[in-house]
Parts: sequence; structure tokens; C-alpha cells
Amino acid sequence: MNLGAIKKKLKEEGVFQGSLYYFCHFFSKLTLPLVEKWASGHCSVCDTRIVFKNRENQDFTDNARALFEYLVENGYNEKYQMIYMVSEKKKFRNRKYKNVKFVTAENRFGWNSPMAYYYGATAKYFFYTNNSADLNRYHCKGQITVNLWHGCGYKGATLENKNIPHSDSMSWFDYAIVPGPVFVETKSAYWKCPKEKILPLGYPRYDWMLDEKNCKEEILNRLFGWKEPETKAVIWMPTFRKSNLTGYGENDIELPYELPAVGGQEEMKDLDAHCRENNILLIIKKHPLQIGWSGQKEKYTNICYVTEELLEEREVLLYRLVGVCDALISDYSSIAVDYLLLDRPIAFVLTDFERYEKARGFVFDDPLKYMPGEKIYEFAQLKEFLTHVGENLDLFAGERHRILPRMHNRTEDYRGRLVEYLGLKK
Repeated sequence: MNLGAIKKKLKEEGVFQGSLYYFCHFFSKLTLPLVEKWASGHCSVCDTRIVFKNRENQDFTDNARALFEYLVENGYNEKYQMIYMVSEKKKFRNRKYKNVKFVTAENRFGWNSPMAYYYGATAKYFFYTNNSADLNRYHCKGQITVNLWHGCGYKGATLENKNIPHSDSMSWFDYAIVPGPVFVETKSAYWKCPKEKILPLGYPRYDWMLDEKNCKEEILNRLFGWKEPETKAVIWMPTFRKSNLTGYGENDIELPYELPAVGGQEEMKDLDAHCRENNILLIIKKHPLQIGWSGQKEKYTNICYVTEELLEEREVLLYRLVGVCDALISDYSSIAVDYLLLDRPIAFVLTDFERYEKARGFVFDDPLKYMPGEKIYEFAQLKEFLTHVGENLDLFAGERHRILPRMHNRTEDYRGRLVEYLGLKK
């Protein structure tokens, strides 16, 4: 944690809240060697304990939840004690599962419960999405640590990963999951680890996205009160440009408006009218790290914004929403890679392509070759793509089919394949 980040935290949250955060953060780090290191040295791995850890403040989502639900639905909690580490434990008081315990980790004050360190050190399996927050840095011999990650897209390593001395800590796992063969190469370089650690088995959340039971009308009605059955749903999921994180080159990218390819509110109104004319519902999903958005305050007839809070409140999983959408608009984000499995139209908004390449870079030498969809560099092309969706015109189906085997290792049961690979037995 550098001085600039500390000053920023204190300015944004105030001296009291900011100081409380750093006090809890410091105390948690102090607890790490006292509890976790002690447990790893004096205890044995518990062969019937599994830990799940998601991204901070995104407790019950993404790959960790998808795998957890699969194991519970198939009765693995009869044999295994399951520990789910969450930022807000009180939210889970009414969630009752046999042999499952929710434990506090990375709450909003940076606090990790001592029990989180204990369970992290002694679990046979430790599954995490994005980062393990040092909750199993010291662990008993025999633990299997699996980085479920949060997606493989086009973005290169952050400046932070390139510059910090201990970036090799990113590879402190036994296995990491990627969608398909091409990402074994890119992620082994990113994490500086042997290729044997990278498993092209696909993400647990793919089972949500590809579930044939997903009902478009039911999901759109629950989220937005939308009841027009003939409407085409298009989801727009841009990656972030501005965030509170340090060490990210894209923080310096300035756009005319919060959405790339859109110049301002007048063009948003024009876009809304265009969607209305083409019987399209455009769903805009802000990246969790993006800051400084204001467009959600505006009211449109055919444009809706969806947030993490709305999804949680209406009990809709993001990847089930993605699974019922007729087309995707994105850019350099991993969602475009995931969406290939649905074999539906994709548009890539590339208005800041050159700036992004200089600021952050890409994992591919020629990323455009791995983008099987319409390329958007200006507002008119954005409208044109939506027209094509409304007219059922799919220009890049052949290109998607060509690239898919390199990007994905397909199966009908992503979670089951991972469980079988790891040898978990009921």
C-alpha cells in the first residue's frame, strides 16, 4: 500500500473511516502469522474441508458461487465441511445449508476473521476467484489451491503487475482455470508459472450462462418489469477506464462520455429512439471497478442500466442474464470471450484502441484477429450493429466458428468436469 493510495483513501472516506480501515487492515496482517502460520505448522490438512473465496465485496457471485452451488446440489456437503468467506456475513444469516459456514473475510474495513486464516490454512481444497487475500499463504501440506479467476479477455498485464517486486505471488496456486487452449500460453506468462498449472477446463459460471432453463421473459420482467416477448435483448458490458485502483494505465484514458462511442446525452437519446424503432432493449452493465458514471439517472424507454445491487436485490445471476441476451456489445473485456459459447452476434467498441494499447496493452500480438464481431469506432456504427441485430443479420458467425476451438474447450458440464479432474468424491 503506497502513500498515494493511503492519502486517496483518507480523502474519499474521511480521516475516521479511513483510519479505521487501515487499523483493521494492519491488525489482520498481524493476525496472519499468529493464526495461519501457527495452524499450518501445528495442524494437519483437513481432508473433508473446502474453502470458497470470492472477490472482496462481491460475496456470493461468479465462479466461486457456481462451484459451491454445484457441490451442494449434488450432496458433497454431506461429506465435506464447506467454508464460504464473505465480506458481509450478516447477509447470510438466513441462508441455511447443511455443513456450511460463512466466515468474515475482506470486509469493508479490511478485516479478516482469525477463523478465516485458520480455515484457509487447514482446508484440503481452497477455491478462490481473483485473489486469495493471503488467507492461505501459510497452509498445511497437502492443500490443493485452485484459482478460478474472473475471466480471460484481451487486456495485458497491469502496470502494477509489471512493476511490483513480488508479482510472482500471483502464481501461488496449484491450478488456475482458463476457457481454452490459447489462454494457457497467455496466463502462464501473466502469472509467471508453468503451463502445467493452467487448466483449460472453462469456468464454472458457464453452466449458468448455457442453462436451457434460463427464461428470457422471466428474467427481463424480474429485473426491469419488461413484458414485451418479441423484444431483442442486447447487453452492453464495457470494461473500466477509470477506477480507484492504482497501477492501471487505463485510468489515464479520457472519453467524451462514460460509454465509448457515445458523445453525450443527446446521442444517448438518439440511441434510445433507435432501439425503440428496432424493438431492442439495450441493457447497460457497468464494470464493478468503473467510477464516475452518471447516465443511470436518466430515464429511457428502451435502455436500462443493471447494477450488482439490482441483480442481488432481484436475485438474478449476471451470467443467467447474459445467457438470455440476443447479442453482446463489449470491447477488451473477458465477457466477449465467454459470450462466444452462445454463438450470437458480438460487437467490439474500439474507439480508444490505440490509447488502450499504449496504456495497458493486449495479451495477443494482433488482438483484432481474436475479435470475431463487428468493430465499432463511431456512433453510427453502433446504431448499425443494433439494426443488424433487429434484422437477424449475423455477419460474423463463420469467424466465431473458426476461432472458437482456440478460445474454448467446450463441454456440457463445466463444473462436473472440474470436480472430476480434481478427484472430489462424495
